[in-house]
Parts: sequence; C-alpha cells; structure tokens
Amino acid sequence: MNLTIVGAGAIGRLWGCHLSLHHSVHFWTRDNARTLSLTFNPLENASRPQPYHFAANQPEQLQQADCVLLTVKAFQVEQALTSILPYLPPTTPVVVMHNGMGTHRMASALLPDNPLLYATTAQAAYRPSSAQLNHTGLGPTWLGAMNPAGHQQKHLAEALQQALPPCQWHAQILTPLWQKLAINCAINPLTAIAQCRNGDLAQAKYHSRLDAICNEVAAVMRAEGIAADSTALRRQVDQVIKNTAANYSSMNQDISQHRTTEIDYITGYLIDRAQEHGIAVPENTRLWQQIKQLEQQDHDA
Repeated sequence: MNLTIVGAGAIGRLWGCHLSLHHSVHFWTRDNARTLSLTFNPLENASRPQPYHFAANQPEQLQQADCVLLTVKAFQVEQALTSILPYLPPTTPVVVMHNGMGTHRMASALLPDNPLLYATTAQAAYRPSSAQLNHTGLGPTWLGAMNPAGHQQKHLAEALQQALPPCQWHAQILTPLWQKLAINCAINPLTAIAQCRNGDLAQAKYHSRLDAICNEVAAVMRAEGIAADSTALRRQVDQVIKNTAANYSSMNQDISQHRTTEIDYITGYLIDRAQEHGIAVPENTRLWQQIKQLEQQDHDA
C-alpha cells in the first residue's frame, strides 16, 4: 500500500519505520521539509541503530495514499485534518491514533464521506533527540470503525498486525478507547505532577489516589455503557505500572519539556462525561486542575 502518516512524533515515526518494511510510507508534517530522516533503535536489538529515510510533505503522494494514519496529539487533530483536506480523496480511509478521547465527533464532521477509523495502542517509543527514535515498549493495538464506511476496512488491522503486532480489529472501538483512557487517567497526571517514572506509582503513598481515580473512572464508564469494575481496573493499572516501570509517561515528558499536554482529552474528557451523567469525580478534577496550573506556569514563564 501507499501510506501517508500525518504527524512525526514518536508514535508516528515508530509506525512509519515498521510499516515501511512492507509498504511505501510518506510523512505529512508541520514543516515544509521534503524528506524525513531518523535513526531507529529497535526494541529487540537496541545496540544496532537503523537509518530510515522518508519522503515528506508531497501533496501528490498524499493524494495517492491508500490509507492515512493520523498520529498527532489530540488537540492537534482538527488542524491536522484541515491541512490534508484539500488533497484527500473522499474514498481514502483515515485512521486516527492518539491518547485520550473527544475528537471523534469533530473528525466525523470534517470527514463525512471518508472511511473513518480510530486506533489505540500500547506500543511505546521515545525520541532522545530530534533525529533519534527508541522503541521502548510492546503492547496491543486495537483498530475499529467510527462510521459505516470504516467497517469495510478490516484489512487495515491485518496490515498493522503484520507491521507491529499484536493488532486486532474491535467491533466496538469505543470500548478499548475507554479502557486506554482509564489507564491514562490513573498514570499520566500523577507521573507528570511528581515528575517520576511510571514504576514509582507502585509506592504506597499513591495507593489511595489510584483507588479513588479508578473508582471514579469505572463509574463514568458504566454510565457510558462500557462494562467496568473498579477493582479490575485497579489491577490493570497496577499491571501497566509494573510493565512500564522504567518509562516516563507522555504527559510527564510534555510537562518536563514545557509542552501542552493532552489532559483536556484524557482527564478533561472524563470530567465532561461525568458532568453529563451527574457523577462527581473530585479526585480526577483535582488532577486536571493541577496539570492545568503546571501548563499555565509554563505559559506565563
């Protein structure tokens, strides 16, 4: 296939490197550079970095893409979609992959005819410098349709599975999106506020806050029609903390590097849905406020 990846952050580059082993990959980025080069350190053999070179920002390649994979931050989705609309045929499938939730209605409005799909991944990557990429963690990827046309694109799950397994099709993609949101609500804000690795959340001093987060998230998920048990969710959070103990969360990295976070699409989205259902979420609200204060401090500075 001819694939265009919109967004050249860590996850976009990770998928680009793996997909390029089987397909033609072109990047669409915020700058006007016609090429994108990087050095990739694979998870299985990090001591042998591999160079990759991609074409970039070439409208004719975007027009000819068999699929577009959007890997920007949640708050960048609208701008990214708007930038590709002049070159995007209405039959081209678009896969949106980002942390958090809350962009699907806007994306559906901007792409009324395109097959629209959403994906969530537990694959992890880190950019130690602008031209370097490290694959730092394995995890499942789920792909599913957001509109009727998207349901005709199940073969894309097979392409992602071939490139970077495991990947599976999910008939109700909102379920894994909510499950990933729940994990992010628990881990991302706390690690960003404490500026700690994920594994540090295993300390006893975080237990009561993690319990409260999981109780609140599970209540909102159930109100949204998503099966959720707070005890099971807490176990999942503990497992992710253990599995990614050495990693820094994306929100931690954003705060440390004075970048805008995705808090409004993670904890903020949870709070919005909680208000819709009349559910109190005081612990998550406190975390949202703390992250917004840290962002404001960076902005003021």
